[in-house]
Formats: sequence, structure tokens, C-alpha cells
Amino acid sequence: MGGPNMPKLTCITTTFNDGPVLMTSVRAVLGQSFGDFEYLVVDDGSSDATPEILAGLEDPRLRVIRQANDGLSGARNTALAQARGDYVCFLDADDCRPNWAFQAIADAIDAAGPDTPPDLVLCRGVLSEVRDELRPFYDTPVFEAIEALCPDGVAGRTHPHTTRLRALAQILEPQAANKAVRTQFLRDAGLRFPDTHFFEDIFFHTNALATADRLAFVQTPCFTYFRRYQRPQITATASDTRFDILAVMRMTLQSFATRLEFHDPEHRAAVLLSCLKLADWCGKSISHYHRYHYYQMLAAVLRLSDPLWLHLPDPLPEALAPLGHLRRHLPEVPHAA
Repeated sequence: MGGPNMPKLTCITTTFNDGPVLMTSVRAVLGQSFGDFEYLVVDDGSSDATPEILAGLEDPRLRVIRQANDGLSGARNTALAQARGDYVCFLDADDCRPNWAFQAIADAIDAAGPDTPPDLVLCRGVLSEVRDELRPFYDTPVFEAIEALCPDGVAGRTHPHTTRLRALAQILEPQAANKAVRTQFLRDAGLRFPDTHFFEDIFFHTNALATADRLAFVQTPCFTYFRRYQRPQITATASDTRFDILAVMRMTLQSFATRLEFHDPEHRAAVLLSCLKLADWCGKSISHYHRYHYYQMLAAVLRLSDPLWLHLPDPLPEALAPLGHLRRHLPEVPHAA
């Protein structure tokens, strides 16, 4: 796998009016100790200094794709269609990776064996707070639970703890930088980000995990997520953009309900609770003016979904118990027959 015409990894960064901040990710990617990769940067219609910054970059591994503004999901999908690497990974314009990240991901892929390559690789991260304080990423306890069940870091569907591992993997933070996806698997499965929507990662994460036959876990931190002042991050605003989680949640539940995994109560509960976790976070941080209507719409999304979603295991499996408080958002339903 890998080679001059088909690199091992394709890393994708999208940018829209990021300006000099974009160099955070560019320097991190081009400075990797592992060199068998291509780097696709999609300029999603920037109107500031970003095109000039990209024009000044020279590296044979870097390919700049320019398009009219289509949003983050559309920009990522553009890059996915052009990726040549065996695996695809992502890095937002204002985040970074340690220089060992690609090597750690490549090692995890190779450790699984050439005849049984993982479809999806999931890795730990680091959180850089607004005052540059470095902390373990939000989902570190979940990765620790995964490591206890899967110390060798590879799990196919016949793994003795496959149900628990997939439930745990589902409740990992659904952020793009924590995964590498086998390109042929991605194309065979038709995996894409939901065009025109924010909170796109939960949709992609859920469908990639449900479809993947073989998972690999990297316990070495492979990305740093920065919380920043004065940056237009969705996670740092209280605007009505947060309503979009309801549309993406609806799409995610509908899509997962068509899969055989929907009938696994633990996996199904993990999908619902991971969606509710995001929806609850958005509801708490949305403006008071919109909050009542937001929760009314959340209840409507749940009532319009397959009724089986509303019947969580009781008690919840230990792995999902910390999310049990999210049950309060579920409408009252008759006891399942």
C-alpha cells in the first residue's frame, strides 16, 4: 500500500477566509516525520488574504483546490472525490498535529495486516484551551475504556467485545481530526458529509462506524484542537446556527435506522445518546429567546423518528451510563412489547 502514484495518506484541510491562521495546519502537516502523503487544501471561496497565502506555498505533496463557497461539508466532499491516498484524514485550518501523527496512524494500519486493513482508524487528541493550557481531549476516558477492552488496538466484527467497542467508539467526540478512513471503503460505502449543514461530523462519524467492518484505535494523541478567542467557531457562538444540529440529528437517525446495527440495542442507544449530547449542548448555549422553540423542535425530531429509538436499554450499559441524564429529552412512549 502507498507509493509514488498512490500515497499512504491523503490529508484534507478546508479553508474559508482563515488568513494566516491557516498556516497552523499547513506547517503541522508538511512537518510530519512520515512523508508518504498528499495534502489537499480546499479554498472554499475565500475573499481575504487566504488565496495569496496558498499561492506562496511550494511543496510537491501540497495540492490546492479552489471552488466557489459551498460550505465545510461541500469542500470536504470535493477533496474526497480527488483523494489518491489509501486512507483519508482531516485537519481543520486552525488545528494542528504533532509531527508523529501520520506515523502513528500508518503504524496502526500496518499492524492490522495487509490482508485485513482497518476501514476506520480512531485516535486520541489534545485540547488547547484559550490560554494555551494543554489538556487531554474531552473523550480521553472513553479511549481508556476502549484500551481496556482492546489492548492490541484492532477489532473486527468477530471481536469478543465488538458491541461494547462500537458503542464506545460511537460516543467518542465525532470530530473529523480523530479519524482516518480507508479510501476504497469510503467510496464503496458512499460516505459523504451532509452538504449545506453544520454539525456535519456526527453524521459522517455515525455512518462510517456503522459501516466499517474493522476498526483500529491509536492511543497516542494525533491532533490538537484549539479553543480560540475571536474566531468564528460554531462551538464558540450562541447563534441560531445551532438549530442545524436538529436537521443533522434527524438525518443521522434516519440513516442509521436503515442498517442492521439499528437492531443492536447498545449500538442504537449509543447513536441516540451521542446525538442527544450534541443537541443538549446546543440547547444550553443557544440564546434564551430561541431556547423554548429549540426544545420543542428537538421533541418533534424524536417523535418523527422510528419509535424504537425511544426505547433505551434499562439499565443502560455501563459504558453509556454517564449519558443517562439525556433520557429527559425523550418523549413518553408506551412500553415496548
